Amino acid sequence: MGARLKYAKVVDRDLFLRTGATIKPGLDNRVELTGSAPAVAAGFTVVRNWYNVDGPFTESWRLVDPHGQTVHRGLDHEVLTGNQEVVDEIDEQRFEYADSGYQLVLEVDGREVARADFDVVEPQGESR
Repeated sequence: MGARLKYAKVVDRDLFLRTGATIKPGLDNRVELTGSAPAVAAGFTVVRNWYNVDGPFTESWRLVDPHGQTVHRGLDHEVLTGNQEVVDEIDEQRFEYADSGYQLVLEVDGREVARADFDVVEPQGESR
């Protein structure tokens, strides 16, 4: 099996929609809490794009905090041939603290292949 990861993003859904719902350079990997931590995050989206896929594989993913603890485990996805964008919408995820250094960990057929950093931030100004 061969595949390459074009991009992996963890983005605040509202920000993503306000910026045209397209993946582009400079789009912050960021999740915004609904209040001061600990708090539930506003809805966010986990987007990955695999290309040069030459055979089916199982993609697994999880979110880990800066200390390496898993805070969310996503559903497995069967990725087929060709170019595949995979999207998961996450709601009601609680984070114990805001910090940089959270990571999206991607696995292919049970083997870790990539990580993408993202920040968890408290809201600036008014709460949502």
